[in-house]
Amino acid sequence: MVRRFDYEDRQGKNIFRIRVRHYTGPDIRLPDGKEIHSGDWVGFLHFYNLRLQQMLHGVKSDNRRGLIVLRETQRSLPELVEFLRKHPRGERIKALIGVTLLNRGVEPLGFTVQDVPPTRWYRFKAWYMRLMMLFCHPEGRRRMTYQGKSLPLKRVLIPVEDLIRRYGKVPSPAVIDIDKG
Repeated sequence: MVRRFDYEDRQGKNIFRIRVRHYTGPDIRLPDGKEIHSGDWVGFLHFYNLRLQQMLHGVKSDNRRGLIVLRETQRSLPELVEFLRKHPRGERIKALIGVTLLNRGVEPLGFTVQDVPPTRWYRFKAWYMRLMMLFCHPEGRRRMTYQGKSLPLKRVLIPVEDLIRRYGKVPSPAVIDIDKG
């Protein structure tokens, strides 16, 4: 499947890509009480899987991998704020939304985690993402579960206002410094 992203940092190290589109689906309640309705503009957030795989290559510890992803997320989010500020529809985009198996620990970054609707599309997406993790994650099949349970597919989202408030004044370099050793 070929996707055209509105934001893709091909030369840099941003671990996210974004597609700006109209939201279609049931209403989503945001933490501040506002809602996203079908037809509203949102940024669909995607991990840059190949870049993540390259960053995590050879890292054996789950804790170390988690810290690297945290650091790269914190470094990447200010660049997404700049993208949204410059985007022609930037002021109309209500939130960044992602669907992922990797949702533990995102709340301190400002994201809200929600269940996805039990539709055929999300069951397919969960199967596809597990298949990708099987091939892309260093531990493959072992990483498909957490504490003996299958990793659930979740929606993570952050209202653009919150993203700008948290990361609009933060410089892009890494926020957490981790030894590469």
